[in-house]
Parts: sequence; C-alpha cells; structure tokens
Amino acid sequence: MSILCNGLQRLEADFCEQHAYQGLDSYTETQLHPLLTQAFANDAATVLREVRYPSAMIDLQKDSHRQRCDLVLIPKDKSRIFDVVDEQVAQNKAIGTLFESQSTNTIPDEDQSMPEDAYWIEVKSVAQFSYIDGVPIANGKYTTDLLSGPRNDLVKLAVDPLIQFGCVLVLLFHEEQIAGSHDLAVVSNSILNQELPMGLPEIESFPIADRGGNSWCTVGLLPVKL
Repeated sequence: MSILCNGLQRLEADFCEQHAYQGLDSYTETQLHPLLTQAFANDAATVLREVRYPSAMIDLQKDSHRQRCDLVLIPKDKSRIFDVVDEQVAQNKAIGTLFESQSTNTIPDEDQSMPEDAYWIEVKSVAQFSYIDGVPIANGKYTTDLLSGPRNDLVKLAVDPLIQFGCVLVLLFHEEQIAGSHDLAVVSNSILNQELPMGLPEIESFPIADRGGNSWCTVGLLPVKL
C-alpha cells in the first residue's frame, strides 16, 4: 500500500512541477491503469494489465467473452500468467489427433506464474467532481458508483476458484480530507453487512492540487477474504 501511495504522490508532484491543468482525478479508470502500473513498479513484482480471469465461467470456445482483471502482480522473475483455460482448449482440440498424447500433463513454462500465486486487482475510481469532456462537474452518481462498483468487483474476484489473493483498489478523489476515510468506511460496512468476503481494508490519503474541486486522493485497498 505504501509503495502504491508513494508512487501516486510522485506522479502528482510531477503534474504540479509541469503546471498541468489536469491531474490524477481527471483520468478515467482505464487511463489510470498505466499510472498505477508505474506506481506499483518495484524490484519485487511484475505488473500485468488486462489479464483474463483464470477460470472459464462461460463456453471455452468464446475466449473473447472472458472477463479481464485490471492489474495482476506476479513475482519479478515471471512475465505472464499460466492460462488454464487456454491449455484446456488446446487439449480439447487435440483429442482424436496425433497430438492427443502430447497435450496432457501440460506444465507452466519457467516464465509463467500460476494464477493461485498471483495478486489480482480490480480498480475503481470515483470522484466527487468528475471530468466530462475535460470540464470538472459535481458527480451526481458519486454515492451510487461508490457503493456498487467495489462490491461487484469483490464478488467477481471471490467467485473465481483459481484466485487465492486479490483486492479491489478504490481511488477516491474528493474535496474535504475527512470525506475519503468516512466514505470508504461506509462502503466497507455496506459490504460486510451483505456478508460478502472482504478482509480488513487499508486506507491512506494524500493531498492533490485542486484543479476542479477535488483536493484529496484517498486510496482504499479492500482485500478479498478467502
């Protein structure tokens, strides 16, 4: 958590040094992914983006329909995830061919991490003042987005049997310092009251330049409890 927040604060400092008219709070969730990848970067982990969920909840042949996880952390000596679904599809295709005997007992390559050893992260970004066509306006969906988004992603992570470690990473951009920890506490209590599998959350805040109403960024890590 500290590595991530320190990285985000360095990025915010860069925006200020460049006198940028927009900052972290102006980015969409997808646009935040490379910034988070940069913030997560360290000597202990490799960061992957848009990784397909390891279990297939749908027809194996419809690979394009598989859900993807925003960020996945794997050991530094690995470069990709061993895709169990891909291997199963390959084995199914090999049945009845000369390659059938070679398609069984598939083991990961040396640069592949098993899904169970990875840390799966879904990202949710919610701002009190959000940018529409480059213009910051009060977000009328703030409460709805905050209560529904993290909950849905937590369930998505929890139901995949091959995910052993994961979290929903919530980035809140808001006006008053106290609002971040308060609002994330409300979210956490709502999730726990629904008896969903969430562990003890971690919350950290830091100031950002007020370019359109948001003066603080609060980062909440809501871990999946398995």
